[in-house]
Amino acid sequence: MRSLFFLLISIVTLFFTKTVYGEKIEVHKQLQQAIDEAHTGDVLIVKKGIYKGPIIIRKPLYLVAEPGAVVDGGGSEYVVTIRAPRVHVEGLTVRNSAYGKGAGVLIQESSHVTLKHVRIEQVHYGVYVEKGTHINLLNNVIRGRNIHFAQRGNGIHLLKTSHAVVRENHISRVQDGIYLDWAKHTVIEKNEVTNARYAIHFMYAEEGVAKENVLAENINGIMMMMSKQFNIGHNTIVRQLDYRGYGALIYDSEHVVMHNNTLSYNSTALSLQNARHCHIKDNKFIGNYRALHSLYENPDTIVFKNKFLGNMEDALVQGTPIAFDDGHKGNYWDTYQFYDFNDDGIGDTPHRIRSMYSRLLRKWPSVQFYFQSPALALLDTTESFFTQAQAQGEDRFPLMEVIHKKSETNERSWRLLLFGSILLVSSLSMFAYGRGMRYEKNR
Repeated sequence: MRSLFFLLISIVTLFFTKTVYGEKIEVHKQLQQAIDEAHTGDVLIVKKGIYKGPIIIRKPLYLVAEPGAVVDGGGSEYVVTIRAPRVHVEGLTVRNSAYGKGAGVLIQESSHVTLKHVRIEQVHYGVYVEKGTHINLLNNVIRGRNIHFAQRGNGIHLLKTSHAVVRENHISRVQDGIYLDWAKHTVIEKNEVTNARYAIHFMYAEEGVAKENVLAENINGIMMMMSKQFNIGHNTIVRQLDYRGYGALIYDSEHVVMHNNTLSYNSTALSLQNARHCHIKDNKFIGNYRALHSLYENPDTIVFKNKFLGNMEDALVQGTPIAFDDGHKGNYWDTYQFYDFNDDGIGDTPHRIRSMYSRLLRKWPSVQFYFQSPALALLDTTESFFTQAQAQGEDRFPLMEVIHKKSETNERSWRLLLFGSILLVSSLSMFAYGRGMRYEKNR
């Protein structure tokens, strides 16, 4: 029965398939003509060749391209325009939109549209979606022009769009990598964004997920403004080193959970500015110039169970204090130097967020030359015995060690045990061998 079902599907697909041969007839007529003549639900197989754009799709159909099939807009505003529901475009290369406007692909007032394995290059915007719903952008490559980011468009722009899935795209040389503009219910997953102004930009966006993305060498990794109800987790945000930039900035937004992210080697890893009811937890802040910057008021925002490792400055609080623990657990700070006598994993004294070095650094940036020097360590230690008036915040329950998964700890323990056993056996063997040699010599 199952074999019969797949046979029927194959016959129907073959019957409704039209093949477009770019090398046999005039390419500037052929593809658009085939689209216009196709019936709803037809599958168009686009053979290798360069097809002159722009093209417009006004009916539900499948457009599947073989390797080397290219639609060249020749400077037209929109190279490919989709104004119909249930359109699937796969494997096509789209290039050369107009300078300063337009897009490689425009999806307008459409639903259930999929772009998959599409390569978009030398365009202003990559994909521009306006008033779409259930849009799937999967495994695409978007490359803008090699000009200043202020002259580029965005890689993927979602305007008044809902239920979009943006997954496993590679985006570079754009203004903003993925821009949510009044978008709702968006999933942004496993994308890679480099060489952009903002890798992911949320503006008046609501309810969504951004997870497992790699955001590297942009001005800002994540820019969230006037947005709410987002889950941001398991992202790698690295080398946002511009002096104007941040690994992530949450501005005038609320109900954001930012968890299990790695923020490393950024100018400022995370800035909270009027972030309301946000939870910042289980993240790693590693090797940043400044790990956390809290500015203005951030009511009901909690920073807990994070790891602060090797940052030049762990935290700067300018404005009202924020909570650095949830009432039970705080954060791991590699600068915390006190003890845990009852062995409960929590430091016996609070960790006060303040540093003489931080204050000197803001006044004289050249002081960074002495980062982690013995002199500055002595200065911070001496300061801790005198006054807490300069404290910018307090972690009441600082964690004493970096928390590892149980499986990782067990694996490490077994390795140490094995290594120790090998050393012990080797030592005993060498000892026995030496005793034997000495005995033979005395005889």
